[in-house]
Amino acid sequence: MRWQTTDIDTYQQSQSYVDTALIPLLPVSLGEEMKMKVAMGEYISLIAMEMEKQFRGRMMQLPPLSYPQNEGVEELLQHLNAWVEELKANGKNHIIWLTSDPMWKKYEDEIPGGLLLWLPHLPIEHLDPQLRQKTINDQMKEILPTIMKEWRQDKGS
Repeated sequence: MRWQTTDIDTYQQSQSYVDTALIPLLPVSLGEEMKMKVAMGEYISLIAMEMEKQFRGRMMQLPPLSYPQNEGVEELLQHLNAWVEELKANGKNHIIWLTSDPMWKKYEDEIPGGLLLWLPHLPIEHLDPQLRQKTINDQMKEILPTIMKEWRQDKGS
């Protein structure tokens, strides 16, 4: 389910089944890297939409957490902690952070409350729609085992 009014009624009726929150992490820059950051955001947004579609009924896609490229890691981690507290308090046992920002790989062990899915940015903006969809589908095939493993860990505890 997505963060939009048409999905919220469905969510409220079945929220006990929706135990996973998907939150894209998107860096923003208005400097030299602006176009690359926008492309990264577009790519991650497409992946997030596909994940939400495939896992509808179990996963809620929340709005992206956008942050200035130069924001300090400590502040970002505190912000993520606040999200984790809110989500856990509302029954979200699994939190998936989705990003192409390589900065997060350095801090993967410090990211609170969930799974970091870091995907290398693929420049898909110039691909024709069919090849773009195939690229996204291929990426989903790689992501699926990681998500399934996250969900199985909950059953083992």
